[in-house]
Amino acid sequence: MKTMRILLTLAATAAGTPALAQDASEFQGPRAEATIGLDQLRFDLANVGSDGRAKQSDLGYGFAIGYDAAVTPKLLVGVEGGVNLSDLHAITGDATDGGELRQRRELTLAGRIGTPLTANTLLYGKVGYANLQVREDQTVASVTDSQKRDLDGVLVGAGLEVKMTPTAYWKSEYRYTNYADGYSSNKVLTGVGIRF
Repeated sequence: MKTMRILLTLAATAAGTPALAQDASEFQGPRAEATIGLDQLRFDLANVGSDGRAKQSDLGYGFAIGYDAAVTPKLLVGVEGGVNLSDLHAITGDATDGGELRQRRELTLAGRIGTPLTANTLLYGKVGYANLQVREDQTVASVTDSQKRDLDGVLVGAGLEVKMTPTAYWKSEYRYTNYADGYSSNKVLTGVGIRF
């Protein structure tokens, strides 16, 4: 929520900046981007043979491609698909009796809607589908049972996109995803992209 307040504050500041034109068509077309940031996973410890809930954070990075179209001068709609990777893992107990969780990869497909705040700044929100792959290991009496699972989820997010050149842009985004079986994630991302 703190990140969301920061984004809204930036949006309000940008909205107060005079601009000669605020046209959504300046942000349309195909695009590709790379991101990096904080990836926090929350999960039920029952998934690795323990009790309670836990969270673990690590560096995450990803890539996405998308297409945006201006439907009015003030409204942009688009779609994007992405791949996110992380080295995030958590360990409970010990080598004799315990568990280990590893996040492997996430695939996303989302729609987004945005509005220009200035000639160079776009405020957007997004909602879509995510599929998270994790590996869960449970060890009892030195015998380990391992399984790889694909978890479906719903993602929501918001961000700012700022044009640095006519084709290149910088972005900052907060994203929350709720998966099956007690998994959820918070991501705070920054990145760069290019429009074609």
